[in-house]
Amino acid sequence: MNKEQIFAQVEKRRQDLIDDVCTMIHIDSQRKEAEEGMPFGRGVNEALLKALEICRREGLSTGNCDGYMGYGQWGYGNKHIGIMGHLDVVDIGEGWNDPAFSAVIHDGRIWGRGALDNKGPLFSAFYGMLALKDLGVSPSIPVRVIFGTNEETGMKDCEYYLAHEQAPMMGFTPDNKFPAVYGKKGRAVIEVSGEPSKLVTFANEYLMNARPNGDRLGINVVDKQFGEMAIRTKNLFQNENGLGIRFSLSYPKCNLQEIIDKIAEAATDLKTELVDDSPVLTHDPDSWFVQTVNRSYEEATNTQVTPTVTSGGTYMNVCPTIINYGPSFPGQNGIAHQPNEWMDIEDLVQCTKIYAWTLYQLCMQKPDMDPWQKY
Repeated sequence: MNKEQIFAQVEKRRQDLIDDVCTMIHIDSQRKEAEEGMPFGRGVNEALLKALEICRREGLSTGNCDGYMGYGQWGYGNKHIGIMGHLDVVDIGEGWNDPAFSAVIHDGRIWGRGALDNKGPLFSAFYGMLALKDLGVSPSIPVRVIFGTNEETGMKDCEYYLAHEQAPMMGFTPDNKFPAVYGKKGRAVIEVSGEPSKLVTFANEYLMNARPNGDRLGINVVDKQFGEMAIRTKNLFQNENGLGIRFSLSYPKCNLQEIIDKIAEAATDLKTELVDDSPVLTHDPDSWFVQTVNRSYEEATNTQVTPTVTSGGTYMNVCPTIINYGPSFPGQNGIAHQPNEWMDIEDLVQCTKIYAWTLYQLCMQKPDMDPWQKY
């Protein structure tokens, strides 16, 4: 089977894809108070049940992992390829031109909270799988689309799922960018607090009026894969120590304790504390899986690209056998989490073709192969 046949099948179901994405956007899936069987609230549970209903409509086997995650699976076998995305959305905020869950279509775009992050791309990958199923492909390795409910506020859904279900042998999350993303920078949250005047002096000298690479603190480390240190998201707060500032470090491979020690050295007579850390994560860019995914993207788009890295946090942080893959194309700016969130319909369809072609390359392999071996 060639890619033109697969792409033609995607086009046949273009309207179905758009309709299902709009159906999902209509559901307000912001996190709410937990209820029995709904660990992250009623709205996102409604979205999960709707997604599983769509899976059953398409003839897939389904599973519900106690309301934390659910899945629809095509094919049978002990191992599977995983597509892991999320149905929960961030708070809508203010500044919308159209109601946040209206899923209106104009200017060639679907507008609404979750259009890009992550309902549109997740169903794009879902329809990529359906294109193969509709064409009668028999996968050697099953494909499982996994619907998350807590990616935006902790990823406890994925932790629970992996404690109760088998992890994918390989897979991706359509929640970042193209092409194949094999690694991510670390992210640490630091708090410095103490006597207000000393805190203000520290903040002004080292954070507010300094380059974001941390050179004044002596933490401007750089590495070949992940680039340089970046200080982000600075916020003031008050606590029992007096005044504090909380900031995040997007860091490459380095000794994090040495970084913290240098910050503490500069923060004279102030308390320095690491409050959260998501370490650097990397897969082998020369592995069979990363190279096959990247080559599939090149073939689907008639471009030449190199596997890349990111600074964004996704399910890749928690699930060790997946990478980031789409939906943003090289050069596009992210508009997730902003008011008037949208996804271009032509991008949605193009993503679906890329995912379909990629899944075709993956699901026809032998189940006993090692996808992480050198290419």
